[in-house]
Amino acid sequence: MNKMKRTLAAALGCILAISGLTACGSSQSDGTETLEYMGAPATGTPQRKAIEKLVAKFEKANPGINIKLVTGTSSYESDIKVRLSGNNAPDIFNTHGWSRDRYANFLEPLQNRSWAKNVSPVIDSSIKNDKGEFYALPMQMAVTGITYNATVLEKAGVDPSDITSWDDFSDACAKVTATGAACIGASGKENWTVGQIVDYSAYGMFSDSELENMKNGKFEADSYQKLASMIRKWAEAKYFNVDYTAATSDDLSKMLANDTLAFTFQGISVASNVTNYNPDVKLGFIPYPSGNGDPYIVSGEDYALGVSKTSKHKDSALKFIDFMAQPENYQVYTDATSSVPAIEGVKAQLGVMTDSYDTWITKKDTETVPVFDRVYLPNGIWNTMCTTTDGLVTGQMDAAGATGQMKTQFESLSSSK
Repeated sequence: MNKMKRTLAAALGCILAISGLTACGSSQSDGTETLEYMGAPATGTPQRKAIEKLVAKFEKANPGINIKLVTGTSSYESDIKVRLSGNNAPDIFNTHGWSRDRYANFLEPLQNRSWAKNVSPVIDSSIKNDKGEFYALPMQMAVTGITYNATVLEKAGVDPSDITSWDDFSDACAKVTATGAACIGASGKENWTVGQIVDYSAYGMFSDSELENMKNGKFEADSYQKLASMIRKWAEAKYFNVDYTAATSDDLSKMLANDTLAFTFQGISVASNVTNYNPDVKLGFIPYPSGNGDPYIVSGEDYALGVSKTSKHKDSALKFIDFMAQPENYQVYTDATSSVPAIEGVKAQLGVMTDSYDTWITKKDTETVPVFDRVYLPNGIWNTMCTTTDGLVTGQMDAAGATGQMKTQFESLSSSK
């Protein structure tokens, strides 16, 4: 009987190991380590191809270490929360903008690594705490305006530089839809795309005092409802792509590439995927209009990699992070993604977005603000923001209802801190 119990226990241990319920990473009898890297870019994308190239180079230089890439999904945020709450953190994972404010307690500090001094100070306010500590290697900085297709706008008779208010934007949408193109691209299948519309547009809807109130746990419903009302009006005017419920985020890139979509509320890194479909596409970006001041750009930590402080292979994981931070390796990722590097000494390769970057960032020094939900909303409200905005687009919810749900969730999460 005891022998049978031991056999069953051993079998169960194997099943758990295979299913990924045991601790991350593994070691083989020959001493080879396998590190789990969770949140890798989607297969086939330029980002993934760059990561795969770098992983292959690292493994060749370090034959005793294997990197297992686990692709991030639309449920990645929930997936990583489950892993962390179960004390089963991946060795390396994408912190998707939350290395300091959500994951710091789970990550190995990186401010003493040899490359730390090369991290751009532009991103300090997003990743560093008051002690100067930070917890992830930012592979790119988010520089987010409203991405546009210049060909579509030209056909509609719209000059993107003239869009300085939301009324201007709505007027542009009316002209675009009159040509038969879609004005605003979003995906019902991946509703983070509509969550981003709120996340990036919200800052300019609130006064400075209201922003401070939001940060301190008071929900400013009137200003939030103004934004919700605007989005609902866009939907009623049919400014969103007609295949919203069936479209994926990749479909939006294809629409931009095919000159059938005018705007998306995504960062300039989306250009790498769009140009993958059409190298000759004409793209640019403009700042977000503000109801309380000048137009602005949203910036902060974008794709970033942290190392679990409880990893059984921490030294090897840190070795991989150090490898990725080396300028010649970091440049490989930057070149493939048309992104803004967060490491000094790495040359930005923004491709089709270069002119807009030079206009709004280099020459005009447009104000940059942090991502709204990371500063002014409580942790856990993101899904509510996505689902309520989805309801506005589909017509299943009005502005008052969406605002009411956000207020209820905001107050519940704020009180439970």
